[in-house]
Amino acid sequence: MSKWGKRILAVFVVSIGGYLAYVYIAGGYFTRPEMPPGAYSMSFKSGIRAIMVDLPDRRLDRRYFGVPFDVPFWAEDAWSFCTRPTEQEASMILTEADTGPGSRLDAICRIKVDDTTIVCGAVFSVPKL
Repeated sequence: MSKWGKRILAVFVVSIGGYLAYVYIAGGYFTRPEMPPGAYSMSFKSGIRAIMVDLPDRRLDRRYFGVPFDVPFWAEDAWSFCTRPTEQEASMILTEADTGPGSRLDAICRIKVDDTTIVCGAVFSVPKL
């Protein structure tokens, strides 16, 4: 390989490494807490950082959207544990939001602080087209 070929390859490798580091840091993955077995995590542009617990991983055939709720400023970038909504939560959220055909409410995200639970957001999904 020529001297220029090696330089181009080095720039390419450094660029890819820099991009992956940016995604990792911007998504907050370096602050993610330990996850329960079978859980998976997602970080949304809306600010929700979700650890999905006891939910099937359907990322291959569905698109996920995180919808943040109003929370104290210090809880905005915290990782939350997301589980299936109760019937009461689902009816309350779905009556306030028109999610459209094919969409569904998959999870409600919560942060536990001392003895208080803060509901910080919801995760919806739609089929990938």
